[in-house]
Amino acid sequence: MLMAFTLHKGLLEPVAINAAEDLIADILWVDLINPTEEEREWVRIAYQQELPSIDDLYEIEATSRFYENDDGLHISSYFLNYADQSSTNLSAAFVFNGDRLFTLREEELAAFRLFRLRARKGLVNISSPKSILIGLFETKVENLADMIERIAADLEVTGSQVLGNAETDDMESLLTDIAQQEDIIGKVRISMVDLQRMLYLLLRSGMLNAELSERLRDIIRDSESLIAHTSFLFDKIKFLLDTTLGFINANQNKIIKIFSVASVVFLPPTMIASIYGMNFKFMPELDWQAGYPFAIGLMALSAVAPYFYFKRRNWL
Repeated sequence: MLMAFTLHKGLLEPVAINAAEDLIADILWVDLINPTEEEREWVRIAYQQELPSIDDLYEIEATSRFYENDDGLHISSYFLNYADQSSTNLSAAFVFNGDRLFTLREEELAAFRLFRLRARKGLVNISSPKSILIGLFETKVENLADMIERIAADLEVTGSQVLGNAETDDMESLLTDIAQQEDIIGKVRISMVDLQRMLYLLLRSGMLNAELSERLRDIIRDSESLIAHTSFLFDKIKFLLDTTLGFINANQNKIIKIFSVASVVFLPPTMIASIYGMNFKFMPELDWQAGYPFAIGLMALSAVAPYFYFKRRNWL
């Protein structure tokens, strides 16, 4: 899909694109989502612009995620898509060539969708393609901050459940919840660290004016505070994970203790039964009229005595 926008009185206005001829000179932002080869060809014809492939967006080397060549300045940054406890970091490419911004990604992202909505309503300050880039990064930080707040709230609920269900069998499901929350906050941190690296490189490039540079510094400060908050959440997740595993081990130890006590309690009666089950010819109790009830009573006494002894020592 290919979308294009012009700037009119500070508002983004979409332009319908059905052929290369529709990509006019006034367009300042060309936004491509998993473009077809035909749409790529339109961009080549209209602007002589080569775009990176989708696979190129996921190169992890710093020199592959921020570089400049004959096709302009190339920036790649991770954007987190989050929905229903599942999350994926998708890489988006930004290409500056002249006075035009090209963006490319494999699927729609919440930050882009929200930014377009705000820009069309005049809720963001847009004056150039570079301001669009800064606005997208600002929206990205807002989305990540919202995700962190949501995860923090989920962890509060999980923490209450962990501490309130220490004696129940729900710990395994809580362990799954904690693992999912750790996975999400890890992806948030990856996205935030990647953004911070791109922002520092962009700031040092000297391509921004004073106003945009100051907005960029604000984003950097926000990202630093959010990264610090993710560290706190990681510590909390580790605490909840250790606590949950501790409760699981404690509950398992209780079960093992019950079996251990049961084996000790029934060991003496088993020994007595084994003795009187021997097939020796001369056993005094064989001819004794009270021998059977005596053996039964002895087995019962040998089972009850250890139980009360363990109870008195608080081992049960």
